[in-house]
Amino acid sequence: MTNGERRATWDFDDREIPPMSAEMFSALVTARLRPLNEIEILGGKGLQLRVRVRGAETLAQLERAYERYRANPDALSPVIDTFIDRLLHGATEERAGNEQFARVREKLLPRLMTAQQWMKKRDEGLRVVVRSIVQDLGAALILDNGADFEYVQIDAIPAWEIDSQTAYAAATENLERLQIDATTSNGEGIETLLLDHSANASASVMLPSRLADWQARIQGELVLGLPTHDLLLGFARAHPAFEELRAQVAHDAQNSPNGLLATLLLVREGELQLLPP
Repeated sequence: MTNGERRATWDFDDREIPPMSAEMFSALVTARLRPLNEIEILGGKGLQLRVRVRGAETLAQLERAYERYRANPDALSPVIDTFIDRLLHGATEERAGNEQFARVREKLLPRLMTAQQWMKKRDEGLRVVVRSIVQDLGAALILDNGADFEYVQIDAIPAWEIDSQTAYAAATENLERLQIDATTSNGEGIETLLLDHSANASASVMLPSRLADWQARIQGELVLGLPTHDLLLGFARAHPAFEELRAQVAHDAQNSPNGLLATLLLVREGELQLLPP
């Protein structure tokens, strides 16, 4: 790395580093859950845990509990106790937000961006709300105004009297609701190539329903290409033109005005992974 260059890394806001990282917090919660007979740990990533509670599989979100811990580190044990109690008894917390949030709720959508793109926005003075999806790829929030869109900035979340999890839940619900089957398919069997060229198509990788649908159409492991925001490709890892497809995705991502991710993603057990060269 030459002098003056910066490595793009996720550093989502300017707040003070908490006493315990999100990873450590998640590990501690996991350790507290393991001895409980009613709960089985199936896996996890970041502030999400896949668990089976009394036989029913669910995705437990730790973000709100972690935010409470960050706000009051001395309340670590009560925060975790409350999380476990709600997980066991099915209680939920709905933060409806204020009237300002109600006016924009249905306009919220996720929009993917790389760490480098996030850093560029930050240098331009935009403190964009963003959540990591997989290494070097995150999901920002936008307000869809029809003809154009605007990024949601960090200060908007407390101004709406909600937390970021509520905002992302609304954005994902809107994305699911607005989804249309724009998939076209070329080839058969191992040579099947799926394409979605709709607006903001890349964001649909956040929808488990889309991943499951495309996985069912592909033989073997599903690989995704997100060369631009408005193009999503899906094909088998064993596709005979795999290297050509990889090269084309990288070229388009690096040379298109709307370029997004030059690296391919692998879908494994419903989760996204960067596919190394």
